Amino acid sequence: MKTSNLIYGGIALASIIALTSKRKEIMEYYQDFVWDGISKERISKLHPAIREKVSELIVRVEKELGIKLRVVQGLRTWEDQSKLYAQGRSAPGKIVTMAKPGDSFHNYGLAVDLAEIRDGKVIWNTNWAAIVKIAKQIGFAWGGEFKNLVDKPHFEMAFGRTIAQVKQLHTNKMLDNGYIRFAA
Repeated sequence: MKTSNLIYGGIALASIIALTSKRKEIMEYYQDFVWDGISKERISKLHPAIREKVSELIVRVEKELGIKLRVVQGLRTWEDQSKLYAQGRSAPGKIVTMAKPGDSFHNYGLAVDLAEIRDGKVIWNTNWAAIVKIAKQIGFAWGGEFKNLVDKPHFEMAFGRTIAQVKQLHTNKMLDNGYIRFAA
């Protein structure tokens, strides 16, 4: 009986090791093939749970649609969020966000704003419908479907949590290496 448990346990451990190795290989593949150094740098500062997903989105969009995407905004400090929120209110410019500091998934590294790069220029009017189709397959929510302020370049992944829940985790210091810890 103990021998069979040991054999089954060894098989399970081998399976876990193989899956972990495969996941690492996939993650390295997507990160290595992100065409843009600026995006790679911004991806490296995102929550570890979405880095691979953002890289996958960029690579798949380029392979499947021929569109090169750049991460124009990723992790955003609360101070930067405050400045953006003031725009169109107490500072010049038009309103670009409805989120106060701490009320944006950018503040936790769980959101990116993407833009097409064509001939070295940022293109905001791109094929969002096709990009969104791929993004949703990967698990992203899209800012183009926001009710208060449509934000087509915005993609976020919060693993079923609301911004209030994520903010509470942050307030309660449920962190690993400075990022929100999702598991208990």
